[in-house]
Amino acid sequence: MKQLTFLFLLIWSSTGGFLLFAQSVDTGRIKPAIDKPVLKEKKVKKEKVFVEHDLRFGIDISTLIIGAVTPVRTGIDLSAEYKLTPRWFVVAEGGYQSYEKNNDKISYLSKGKYFRVGGDYSLRFAEEKNDRDIYYLGFRYGFAQFNQEIPYYFLYNSFWGNSEGSMASEKGQAHWIEVVTGFKVEVLKNFYLGMNIRLKSFIHRTKTNIEPVQFVPGYARNYNSGVFNFNYTISYNIPMNYRKQKIAVYENGR
Repeated sequence: MKQLTFLFLLIWSSTGGFLLFAQSVDTGRIKPAIDKPVLKEKKVKKEKVFVEHDLRFGIDISTLIIGAVTPVRTGIDLSAEYKLTPRWFVVAEGGYQSYEKNNDKISYLSKGKYFRVGGDYSLRFAEEKNDRDIYYLGFRYGFAQFNQEIPYYFLYNSFWGNSEGSMASEKGQAHWIEVVTGFKVEVLKNFYLGMNIRLKSFIHRTKTNIEPVQFVPGYARNYNSGVFNFNYTISYNIPMNYRKQKIAVYENGR
C-alpha cells in the first residue's frame, strides 16, 4: 500500500500537478464576451425635392391700346406659358379680333378668332435663384377662322360709268408660322412686363370672292405673305413648385 501511494505521488509531481494545483487562476486576463449589435439591411428612404414649374398668364396690352385709340381694330389677345425646364417654355396664345374700314369708296368688315401654339427658349441663364428675367427666341404655329364682308362699295369709272354694290359675308381660314424674339422683366413680385417682335408668314389661306383678304385675325392687315408685328404684354406668374422628384437616400438601420 505504501508503495502504491509513493508511485502515485511520483507520477503527479513529474507531470506538474503540484504546480497546477498551487497556481491560482488569473481572471484579469480573460475578457468577457460582449454582445455586438447586428446590422440590419440597408433601408431606402424616399426624399422629396421640389422642382420649379411655373405657369404664367399674360395679356397683349398693345391690342387693347389700339382698340381704345381707334375703333378700326379691336380685340383681346391672351397667352399662357408653362415652364418645362429652366430654359424651355410651352406657349399657347389665342383671342378674338375685328377690323373695320369705312370711307366713301368701301365699307369692309373682318372678324374672327385665332390661336397660336409653340415654344420659347430662354437665351439667358439666371445666375441667382430669384432672378427670373427672360430673353427668349421662339416659334409659333397660327390658325384663324374669320368672316369678312363688304356691305358697300363704290367704283368710279369715267368711261364705263360708276357702279356700286355689296358682297355677302364669307368664311375663311388661314394658317401661318411665326418666329418670335423678345424679353420679359419681373417688375414686381411675379408681375412681368414684356415686348416681342414677330415675323409672320402664311402657310395657307382660303380663297374667297373678297380678294385680297385685307385682315386676318391674329395675323395682321396685310396683302403680302410676310409681316412684322410688335407686341407689349403684362403677365402674372403662378409658382407651381408642387411637382416633386423622389431621390433615394440610403441609411443603415439598427
